[in-house]
Amino acid sequence: CIRHGAKRKLCTVNECKNQAVKGGVCIRHGANVKRCSSEGCTNIAQIGGVCFKHGAKVYLCSSEGCSNRVINGGVCIRHGAKRKRCSSEGCTNYAVNGGVCIRHGAKRKLCTVNECKNQAVKGGVCIRHGANVKRCSSEGCTNIAQIGGVCFKHGAKVYLCSSEGCSNRVINGGVCIRHGAKRKRCSSEGCTNYAVNGGVCIRHGAK
Repeated sequence: CIRHGAKRKLCTVNECKNQAVKGGVCIRHGANVKRCSSEGCTNIAQIGGVCFKHGAKVYLCSSEGCSNRVINGGVCIRHGAKRKRCSSEGCTNYAVNGGVCIRHGAKRKLCTVNECKNQAVKGGVCIRHGANVKRCSSEGCTNIAQIGGVCFKHGAKVYLCSSEGCSNRVINGGVCIRHGAKRKRCSSEGCTNYAVNGGVCIRHGAK
């Protein structure tokens, strides 16, 4: 594997560090990947020539009572599946498609409402325009569910920073922002606010 010395083919365009997908180039630079056969859809085909939205079979996590989609090994991320990291050298972001993250060329789907630049979360729309996200199961709560069907306020497990004596919440890499964790920025074009959920900040639709 790459981690243990295998060399990956890089995109041949200029000094691009993205992984070549097809024809020596990455998706960002024109790799011809199979698209969904449903009319007008530009999503990448998954199974049977269509994307998940248009009928590709979805396999659910094998953990009892879980309705999340399988990532690998028959389970979802919550139950132990490992996600691939971006193949761009030195990048620790998760790969979105084509082996790369959004920063290194993976195309993100935009909300289909008018000229909205927010990232589509579900059903082709962003949270601001009605994406149906799972809410906390605690009666009367409208927060987005995190772990175990509830929000942090109502019992979702909170992981604390591993830095000695710190009681801040982990952001990534086992640490909080104060101790070096990097936060994602809002995916709305030109926005420098931190993303809250759904890839966007509160100003651009995160609830």
